[in-house]
Amino acid sequence: MLHVRVGDLLMFGASGGRLLEGGAAVELAGIFSTSVLSDDGRVLSPAGPPTTVFFRALQSGQARVEVIRGHPGKANPQRHQVTIAVAD
Repeated sequence: MLHVRVGDLLMFGASGGRLLEGGAAVELAGIFSTSVLSDDGRVLSPAGPPTTVFFRALQSGQARVEVIRGHPGKANPQRHQVTIAVAD
C-alpha cells in the first residue's frame, strides 16, 4: 500500500494506467509521452509511445489503480495494481 497526502501527484514510468476503485480519492491525471521541443514549441524528436502516467490524490480515502508497462502494440504488457491510501 502506498500512503500519500491530499494534493500529491504520483508519477509512474509506464505506458498506460487506469483507476480501478476509489475515484473520489484519486484521479488519473494523464498519460504522457516524452518529447523534445524547440523554442517555438515544435516537436524536434518523435514522441513515441507513452512513457509516464500521473495520478493525483484528491481527498482522504483509498483507491486501487493499475499501471501498465510495455509497448501498447505488443503482446503481454506488464500490469501492476497499486493500492493508494490518501490522508489529509
